Amino acid sequence: MRIPVKLAAAVLSALCATGLAACTSDDDSTPGPTEPSPAQRLAAAKAKVDEAPTVHLELASSDVPKGASGVTSGEGWGAHPPAFKGTLKGTFSGIPADVEIVSVEGEVWAKLPLIPGMNKIDPKAFGVPDPATLFSTDRGLSSLLTATESPAAGDKIRNGAEVLTTIKGTIPGPNVVDLFLIGDRNGSFQATYGLTDDDELRQVAVTGPFFGAGSTSTYTLTLDQYGTPVTITKP
Repeated sequence: MRIPVKLAAAVLSALCATGLAACTSDDDSTPGPTEPSPAQRLAAAKAKVDEAPTVHLELASSDVPKGASGVTSGEGWGAHPPAFKGTLKGTFSGIPADVEIVSVEGEVWAKLPLIPGMNKIDPKAFGVPDPATLFSTDRGLSSLLTATESPAAGDKIRNGAEVLTTIKGTIPGPNVVDLFLIGDRNGSFQATYGLTDDDELRQVAVTGPFFGAGSTSTYTLTLDQYGTPVTITKP
């Protein structure tokens, strides 16, 4: 027996109304949230660094030419507005030393070898940048994240109890040289960033011609303890 067209339509309509038939197609499904791109994640990480009142920082290096002048390692606290206190290790004006340093309000003090007390210095006279510059929101460490070209997601890595997502890219020479005051301005540097799941920047490794064309060295910075209460004042 043939069922009249109108009757069939009425039966189908009733089934839809009572939930007994699937009456929507896959085309009507709502798409899930879009994953942020590597560039968007780097921008989010920059914002978190810039918004943090304080950040703890550790610096390490590898493949630095023997006898090269500059900072090779360090540890300390950075703050916003830009300020820093900690210890830097390296070779300064030809002298290997651990230097206690404080930078606040555009002035820098250091405890230098063989000289008692903290003394105001011009860091450029020692071939190093003002460490507080690392925490400038427009020309500091965080500016490298958004200056990174062709960022791409890399492998996940473990950092203690955390699992970090790596993002790799290329930083133009001028951005690195303007910040660190060393390097080949005409070269480029490879960067690897380590981000937590909530886009907090944890690691930055920059590799390239820090000591002139044809050289390859790496500086690695680790950032943690965002927002820990720290006071940085003039000595």
